[in-house]
Amino acid sequence: MKKLLSISLLLVLILTTGCGSDVLCSTGPATITVEFVDKDSGENLFENGTFDSKKEVTITDLDQNKVIESAYVNSDKLNRLTFSLGWESKSLKYAITIEGKNVCEIYAVTEKRTGGECSSVAIKSVEVKNAELKQDNTTGVYKILINTKG
Repeated sequence: MKKLLSISLLLVLILTTGCGSDVLCSTGPATITVEFVDKDSGENLFENGTFDSKKEVTITDLDQNKVIESAYVNSDKLNRLTFSLGWESKSLKYAITIEGKNVCEIYAVTEKRTGGECSSVAIKSVEVKNAELKQDNTTGVYKILINTKG
């Protein structure tokens, strides 16, 4: 009985002191992943050889005129480009250049959300100029549909 009382007291002590109220959590910056596909065939333009995956892909912030860091994913034949939209609520204008050619411009709006002690940055809207845009609802990947015939 004495052991049971000691274990119960220890358990109550652990449960009541386990969490502090000064917890800070964040989901990180909003990111966007895009895939460049032929508007007519639906083929990935890196896979079919229209674009060379070894050539430079540049994303430029049009408001600040600076190059944005990005990651090109070509494992498992994904051939996608991922880049950060930041940690704050803002409107962004990016130009994507592949092999020295301006492929499209992306306009995105992000919004910072808070709930309790946690915060996150969500993508509120995305638009594309000089191409069409379609989001895959399963993966969240944005497909940029490019007319390669003209």
